[in-house]
Amino acid sequence: MAFVIRFAKAVRNNWKKSTVFGSALAYGVSYSNEKYEIKQLMRYYCTEASRYGDVKINLNQRPPKVLVLLNPAANRKSSEEDFHDYCEPILHLAGFEVDLVKTDSEGHARRYVEELATLPDALIVGGGDGTLSEAVSGMKRRQDGAQCPIGVLPLGRTNTLAMKLFSAEGSSNSDLEHVRTMANAAYAVIAGKKEKTDIMRIEVLPSAADETPPEKPVYAVGALQWGAFRDILALRDKYWYTASLRDYTAFLFNAFDGKHTWSCKAKIAYTEPCSGCSNCYKDMDDQWTAAKKAEQQPRRWWSVFVPRAKTAAKTDYSKIINEKCSVRHEIEVEPSELVIKTGNVAVDEQEGEKGTDSTKLDVVVGEQVDSSFGFIGGSWGRVRGRKYFDCPAKDSISVRTVELLPERLKVEETDPELYYSIDNEAYEVRPVRITVVPKAVEIFTF
Repeated sequence: MAFVIRFAKAVRNNWKKSTVFGSALAYGVSYSNEKYEIKQLMRYYCTEASRYGDVKINLNQRPPKVLVLLNPAANRKSSEEDFHDYCEPILHLAGFEVDLVKTDSEGHARRYVEELATLPDALIVGGGDGTLSEAVSGMKRRQDGAQCPIGVLPLGRTNTLAMKLFSAEGSSNSDLEHVRTMANAAYAVIAGKKEKTDIMRIEVLPSAADETPPEKPVYAVGALQWGAFRDILALRDKYWYTASLRDYTAFLFNAFDGKHTWSCKAKIAYTEPCSGCSNCYKDMDDQWTAAKKAEQQPRRWWSVFVPRAKTAAKTDYSKIINEKCSVRHEIEVEPSELVIKTGNVAVDEQEGEKGTDSTKLDVVVGEQVDSSFGFIGGSWGRVRGRKYFDCPAKDSISVRTVELLPERLKVEETDPELYYSIDNEAYEVRPVRITVVPKAVEIFTF
């Protein structure tokens, strides 16, 4: 009892030191407990993965081969360590043959996939939204038309699709939940469940003065974003000295100047959504073509003893008539932000739920910024909730195709730089045509 009394007096007489010591002790206990839970979680996933690796195969069979495209610069250069700690062990224990390719420059992933002689059994993208967009673009540009399923590891700073697929509902931003999301994504590859995902094709509209061949299209899984929010968010690494507050600091320091795109004045020409017809069947043709190629592939000698799997009849869109599909609508807009997004970035009940029909694009026309303080508060809320594409909407239009014709372009060298953000990668502002390509890519999921 005397010891307790002396201890209480010492704490009272040295309350500042006691407070610091107590806070450090509480942090240490919390940190140690979280590390222990992460180890237990990885032990569970590795045990489950080893069950796949323990299955015996014949001598003439080979283990599944996967190619990992890893962006070592993603998430402030922490992606490589995260991959080796939380994703790679699961793939190896499952018996996969893993080839690792590290990207070293912008566009490397796109070129590598486009020029790869033979695709592996699966392509795994270790990075953020930009790396995923590059890999998908490379695959869709291939001359041979070959495709393979894609695994998405959330190793980047923004992982819109991966978070939607593998993050637990209502999960916090703790390290434990981040590790759980990465492990879920790696485990989904070995479990083998796949779903076809919509993407959008973005083509630069040629002008009469162009003498060069048309540029190859870019494919995106998430969204095209244009405006002040995108411009300021791209500056966050400039404020590295504010650590975890850099996103908020960027908006605080840049919301009062006129250097960014506060007016996205443009003409928008669009066609309404269509479930498939003779006018747009080429955009719906991925699954049709894949089915035809599968039928043309020679079967093994022993396959005559195996009954053919019953598959649903494919729709011949070229024989369906929809007169409204080709009707062109035009509007002029002048918002502070413009977002064109697929259904893959819809994460709440208001925008749609996973599994709903998303064969369309949503054009979100934002409002004009009336107050810099209001803009800062709204931007902070979006950053905190990771709702980067949920701009305050003045209008929203569902479309199949859309042509975005900006009024202001960079013409002279002295003109300011203007950029779109396509899956969080910067592209020069140009007139573009954007088309939804439904069910174009197979993604590993739960």
